Amino acid sequence: MNLRMLHDQLVRSIQRFANDAREQRQVYKRLSQLLPDRLKQMASGHRVSGSGSSKAMRAACASDDFTAYIDEVVEIGASSLEARIQYETHLMLIDARRSLRARR
Repeated sequence: MNLRMLHDQLVRSIQRFANDAREQRQVYKRLSQLLPDRLKQMASGHRVSGSGSSKAMRAACASDDFTAYIDEVVEIGASSLEARIQYETHLMLIDARRSLRARR
């Protein structure tokens, strides 16, 4: 009975990690796609009359807002990767248990 409960918990964990990985990967992809647009938007906010667009782009890249955005993208990407690793690890554990049962 105890092993069955552990198996059910393991299956639920696999499903949860799979869903988390999928959702976070979608958010990560979308934020990554929006990154160039976000940088252009920030650069236009830093543009001063008489200065070139390269200065505005450098100012936008060095801004705290852009750094925070990059940190958010990286954090979500890392969470997505962690959930994927947890999913695969739990899946390997369930496969290992199946093979052990088959050997008995």
